[in-house]
Amino acid sequence: MQQGDDRKPVNPQPMKVICFDFGGVLVRICRSWEEACAKAGIDSEQLGLPAVDMLVASGHAARFQRGEIPFDDFIQNEVERLENRFTPEQLRAIHASWLIEEVGEMTPLIMRLNALGLITASLSNTDPEHWKSLSEMSVIRALQIPGLSFEYGLLKPDPAIYHEAESRFNASGSSILFFDDLPENIEGAVRCGWNAVLIDPLQPAVAQVERGLEAFGIEI
Repeated sequence: MQQGDDRKPVNPQPMKVICFDFGGVLVRICRSWEEACAKAGIDSEQLGLPAVDMLVASGHAARFQRGEIPFDDFIQNEVERLENRFTPEQLRAIHASWLIEEVGEMTPLIMRLNALGLITASLSNTDPEHWKSLSEMSVIRALQIPGLSFEYGLLKPDPAIYHEAESRFNASGSSILFFDDLPENIEGAVRCGWNAVLIDPLQPAVAQVERGLEAFGIEI
């Protein structure tokens, strides 16, 4: 496992699949409930902060990101969980505001990987509503295989999602190089035999990805 450094692994294996998380790697997202509320024009201090953000993959959000419930049910469940301090319209606005913009400079890098004959893919905890916006982004459209939690019915870092991705990518874990911004997802991937690089979402992603690729013998 690489932790955002340039250390080369001993006897690196040839990579077949280069796999990316969305948020914090290919897409800039809000990093807190307060930030998402501010972007949506909602005073979070006046309404109070939830004990658990509705975008954290637990509870109703986990069910939504596994594709188990529709968006309207997710929102209504969150209204009730937050004791009606937020209206459904406000929660929809906060949910939409979580996505800020694509990391456009990653698109040419992905295109170069495609040109090298590598498979480019994603493995992301996301939901059908966010996917409507994500699927229109150039950086996402450049990927050959989108791996989506709500289609798999699984969430990172459950080992089952990594094995499901292996099946869909038609690749063994040892031939996959994965970039994610959460340590628990990186650790989950490594436990399943994947190669992985932890990305710092507060630093430029392209330089970190390029260093990770180089460490695993991929020159672009």
